[in-house]
Amino acid sequence: MARLIGIIILLAFSACAQQTEKPKIDLKAEEQAVKSLSMKWLELWESRDIESMTTLFVKDGVIYRPNQEPASGLTAIKDQFTKDFAQNPKLISSWNSERVDVSGSGDIAVEYGSWEDTQRGLDGTGDDHGRYITIYRKVNGIWKVAADFSLSTKPIEPAK
Repeated sequence: MARLIGIIILLAFSACAQQTEKPKIDLKAEEQAVKSLSMKWLELWESRDIESMTTLFVKDGVIYRPNQEPASGLTAIKDQFTKDFAQNPKLISSWNSERVDVSGSGDIAVEYGSWEDTQRGLDGTGDDHGRYITIYRKVNGIWKVAADFSLSTKPIEPAK
């Protein structure tokens, strides 16, 4: 009888241990999902689809751009995109994801990359390039942009 009770206790502990185990996160798959989202964002940017770009962000998302106050929240982000396209109608942007680090829990990711802007039809004075960091957060199983930081690495031209 003692042996039976011991087996039952062992099975109970085993069942509890199995219930508390977290599922294994496929970090490579999550990294690829983030890179795919980044490229989807680029496609939407190229097509000037402001509404769809805005849906890529979490509700309290934020965009940091050089020489501007941060755009925080979906309405401000949408307004920022609208302003960007209105001020730069011939802007062509591209970016390249160079590295994505996914947290062990699989719910936060950080993307590092480079970007380039060119102005069609201009003499090139509007061209710029730089680096970016984008932080993603998984919301209900879907990756969303939590924060996007970009900075120019183009040298400042000396005053004439």
